[in-house]
Amino acid sequence: MTRLIRSATRMLLVVAALGLTAGMAAALPSSLPSSDRLDFVVTRNGEAIGTHRYRFTRKGDRVKVDIQTEIDFKLLFVPLYRFRHVSQEVWDGDKLASLKSSTNDNGEPVKLEVRSIDKSLAVNGKKTIEKVDPRAVPASLWNSVLVNRNQMVGTVDGSIMETQVTRLGDDVVKVGGQSIATDHYRVTGDYQRELWYDRTDGTLVRVRFTASDGSEVEYVRSN
Repeated sequence: MTRLIRSATRMLLVVAALGLTAGMAAALPSSLPSSDRLDFVVTRNGEAIGTHRYRFTRKGDRVKVDIQTEIDFKLLFVPLYRFRHVSQEVWDGDKLASLKSSTNDNGEPVKLEVRSIDKSLAVNGKKTIEKVDPRAVPASLWNSVLVNRNQMVGTVDGSIMETQVTRLGDDVVKVGGQSIATDHYRVTGDYQRELWYDRTDGTLVRVRFTASDGSEVEYVRSN
C-alpha cells in the first residue's frame, strides 16, 4: 500500500512538472523564429530603399526584441528622405513589458518609452504620458498576437491607434526561392497595413502599405 502511494505521488509530481513546463512554453510570445532573427528588404514601388531587422533573445518566458530600420530614398542620386530607427521590446508572455525607441525621421529626433505599470501600459512619447490597455501591442508587427487585439501603440511617437483586423485568406509568399504558406490579414482603422504570417510558426513574412505620397511600400523577408 505504501509503495502504491509513493508511486502515485511520484506520478503526480511528474505530471505537475510536465504541466509547469508546458505552461512556461505556452507563455512565450508567438511568432518566434527558430533562428532568433528576421531580416527584411524595404521596397518602394518595387525598388529597394532600405532594410528592417529583428533580433530575438529568449530568457525563460521573457523575450527581448531588438529592432533596427534604415531607409534612404533618393531620386537621381539626390537624397530625399532618410529614416533611422532602433528600438528594444521586452515581452512577458504575450504581453508587452517595456519598449524603448530612438528615431531620426529625416532629421527630426524622436524618443519613446513604454512600460507596464499598475496593470496598464504607460506610454511616454511626443505627447503627455498616456495609460492604455495592457494588452495593446506595439506596431512593430512581428508578433501575430496583434491579429486578436484592437489597440496598437506607434513605435516612433507612441500614438494610440484603434484597429480592426480581417483575415483575407490563405496565400503563398516566395522567400529566398522557397514558397511559404501564409495567413493573410488586413489591418484597418487608425493604422493600415497588409500582413502575411507563416502558417507554420506564425513569423512575419511580408508587410505592405500605401505611403502618404501614394507609393506602395513593402517589407519583404530575405531570410
